Amino acid sequence: MIKIVFVGLISFISVSSLLLLIGYLFNFKLFMYSFYKETSTGFEAGGSVITFIIGIICSYFIGNYYQKRQHSC
Repeated sequence: MIKIVFVGLISFISVSSLLLLIGYLFNFKLFMYSFYKETSTGFEAGGSVITFIIGIICSYFIGNYYQKRQHSC
């Protein structure tokens, strides 16, 4: 059970980091996350969380695949 959680966590971090890297290397706003702080009007957060959503979906499928592979052996 612990291995499945670690596989899912590592896959989430890997996929999200890869998508963020692609966003910053190619200046692709959809995969970039940024945080802006403005003191006169409070704070403003900007950016896309799509990379994290894609990472969660991929980690779910990778975790399920890993679990099925462990049970079949």
